[in-house]
Amino acid sequence: MTKQKISSKVVRAKGLAFYELEKFIAYVGTIDPELPPDRTIVLAASLLAGMPALFEENPAMLNHLKEMAASIKPGNRN
Repeated sequence: MTKQKISSKVVRAKGLAFYELEKFIAYVGTIDPELPPDRTIVLAASLLAGMPALFEENPAMLNHLKEMAASIKPGNRN
C-alpha cells in the first residue's frame, strides 16, 4: 500500500475543521450541561450525520451552501 502525500493546504483545512468541530461540541454541551462529555460528542456526531438531510429538506439552506462553495473555489475572486 502506498502512502499519498497530503498537501499542507489539506492539513490546514483539516485543522480548521477540527477546531470548528470542537467549538460545535462545546455549543452542543451548553444545550444540556448535565450531559456527560462522551454523550455530548455522540450527540454532536448525530447532528452532523443528519445535516445532509436537513440541507436537502431546506432549499434555501442548500442554495446558501452552494453559493458559499462557489465563492471559495480556486480562481474565484469575489
